[in-house]
Formats: sequence, structure tokens, C-alpha cells
Amino acid sequence: MSYKVVLLDFDDTLVDFHDAEVKAYTYLMDQYKVPESKRDYETFKKINQAHWEAFQRNELTKSEVLSHRFIETFQQYEMSVDGHEADVTFRDGVTQTQKRRIAQTDLMSYVDHLFVSDEMGAQKPSRQFFDIVFNTMPEFDTKDFIIIGDSLTSDIQGGINGGIDTVWFNHKSVENNTPIMPTYTINTMHEIDQIL
Repeated sequence: MSYKVVLLDFDDTLVDFHDAEVKAYTYLMDQYKVPESKRDYETFKKINQAHWEAFQRNELTKSEVLSHRFIETFQQYEMSVDGHEADVTFRDGVTQTQKRRIAQTDLMSYVDHLFVSDEMGAQKPSRQFFDIVFNTMPEFDTKDFIIIGDSLTSDIQGGINGGIDTVWFNHKSVENNTPIMPTYTINTMHEIDQIL
């Protein structure tokens, strides 16, 4: 199939978001003066993932995810925090890391459009996210689009919701135990040539 538009996820597909998240977590813990001996990034990761999965199932709003994940995280340290303030501090840490990364690459010379969910007011996997993308490029049909991403519940389910073909970038070689079925699955970016 000949695709004319490739939608490429940024976090954990193009760049290692995990590294940015670790730095942001460290920055947050420093700001709240949590002793290093108490810090548990793995627990935060599980809490964070559970909250985002609840959001994708429409059980939580985005604003509830952003604040509650930190309320629950700091409860582990027997601390009570304003979840919104903690989120702002954390995202400042992520943003600083990601902006540095984008600035260090010539990414924008290869990209026609950059879709940032916070600026769009819609997030994958919602159909609304893809409707905004399609409206930005009305000269193309849905059959012209393909999305490449690492998240089954966000990128792949989003592509399915948008009615376009999908490529699951399974770089961690995990088993798909979900009902979400990508059009294609790859383990390395080199395999993308065979699809495009």
C-alpha cells in the first residue's frame, strides 16, 4: 500500500521518553525534598500507567490523571501535596528535557506538521485527535494515512478509532495480550521500509 502521510509518535517512538520521565521525577523529588532513600521511581511509574489507562477507558479526566497520580505517589512517602502544583513541577522537568532534545536535532526539517495534544485539546486515542489531524490536511483521504507508535492503547487504538492503518513499534518485544490488533508490527525502525 502507498501511504502519503506518516504520523509518527514522539515519546518512546522517536525519543526515549523514559529517560525524560526519570529526569523529571528526580527534579520533582528534589523540589519536594524527598530523601533519596525514600524515592521509588518504579512505584511512580506503575501509579502513572494505571492512571493513564483509566483515562483511556474514560474512567478519569485528563486533569484528574495529572493531579491524582502525584497525590497517590506522595502518599507513598507519607506526604500530602497539591496534585496540580506537583504536576506543573513534574511537567516543567519533562518539557525542559524534551525541548533540549528537539533543539539538539534537526527534526523540524523533516516534519510538515507537529501535533501536540495539549495544544489541540484532544489526545490519542480519541477520534477527535485524528479529526483535527485530518482537517489540517484535507487534501488526503484516511487511506493515505498511517500511524507509527509504541503504545497499543494510545497510538494503535487511536489509529483504529481514526480509521487508518497502524504500525506498532514493539521495540521492547512485549507480548500483545490486548484485543487491539495493529495492521503491522515491527521491532526495529529498519523494518518500516518494507511497509512504506
